[in-house]
Amino acid sequence: MQKKSRRRISRAAAFAGLAGLVLAFCLSGLSPARAADASVGAAVGKPLKEAQGLSKAGNYADALKKVKTANALSGKTPYESFVIDDFMAFLNVKLKDYAAAAQAAEAALATGEVPAKDRPERLKTLVQLNYTVKNYDKAVAFAKQYQQAAGPDAEMQRLVTQAYYLQKDYHNAEASAKALAASQTAAGRKPDEAILQLWLSSAFYAQNKSSQRAALTALVESYPSQAYIGDLLNLVEADLGRSDRMSLEVFRLKLAAAMLKTSDEYIEMAQLAIQLGFPGEARAVMAKGFTAGVLGGKNKSREQRLETMAKQQAGQDEPTLAATADTPKAKAALAEAYASYGKADKAIALYNEVLAAGPRDADIIRLHLGQAYLAKGDAASARKSFAAVGDAKLAGLAHLWITVARGEH
Repeated sequence: MQKKSRRRISRAAAFAGLAGLVLAFCLSGLSPARAADASVGAAVGKPLKEAQGLSKAGNYADALKKVKTANALSGKTPYESFVIDDFMAFLNVKLKDYAAAAQAAEAALATGEVPAKDRPERLKTLVQLNYTVKNYDKAVAFAKQYQQAAGPDAEMQRLVTQAYYLQKDYHNAEASAKALAASQTAAGRKPDEAILQLWLSSAFYAQNKSSQRAALTALVESYPSQAYIGDLLNLVEADLGRSDRMSLEVFRLKLAAAMLKTSDEYIEMAQLAIQLGFPGEARAVMAKGFTAGVLGGKNKSREQRLETMAKQQAGQDEPTLAATADTPKAKAALAEAYASYGKADKAIALYNEVLAAGPRDADIIRLHLGQAYLAKGDAASARKSFAAVGDAKLAGLAHLWITVARGEH
């Protein structure tokens, strides 16, 4: 994955869902019944009643001053402290002083006077307030308390994941995003793209390549696009190692997924095909490049020379394909040659014959068989062949071919 792409994904993931975070502040504030409650003494009740009147008139700043007057009194009962902190939290939210509101709401909860049935909603409010003021440690702590009290909650877990990420705790962010995606999948839902992006970005910063690959695989499965396929292909290509043979395999996937975008890519693929003995494939690649309008620009003469060479070599090579192939290795090579000339039926028959003999390099043959089925238009058989690839390095490439075979790119 290129650095630029990582930055784009990181930014999107870090703030995924942030716009939807609403301070649905659920504190009840001070009601007339509470002001007149016998549990609130006269000394505390007097400034609180005055504050209540000011609050109803929309004068929240002066109301807060009255509540602070009540708070300064000594000898308050836990319930009186709860009423005061509760009201201060409400007023600070009205004044948009969310840091002060968070402190007051936490103090109200700590009095022990919050009824058990109201505790989960109070905890949720504390999560939202602390998240808003970037007090991520407390947001995470209160979110965990909320889930212990109310049970699993996807939105709370999403917020926890974002909080971990924003405080650069990438290991916990990665684990949290992965777990959330798994729970969504287990519930029969497609994982949220933003959560998968958070997983990917966290895995990148945590330098966990296998987790990056898993996150990108999930993104490709649920939200197939050339961008995600390209990012995953970069990781897969690194696993395959540097060789002309594997480079051609990668180019074949890019061509099938319409991901060859530059004249240099078309030329490099054609040159590799010629070097590896597939002039018919080189001829087809160049033809596609000219048809797509990618070739034929300022380097038209050079490109035409390469196409002419591919055509000449293909013209000499294709008539020799009828030669007998008497070993599995020779048959597999012949099948690939047939495929390079668009003779999918002959290639499929030979590949299946070779696989029936149980060759050691069965996985690369299964990969090529899937490509031949796809060229024939038999996407179902192609997917089945790609899915049978078991080699750890080739499996990533085969998985991307499955996406191509589904037409999801």
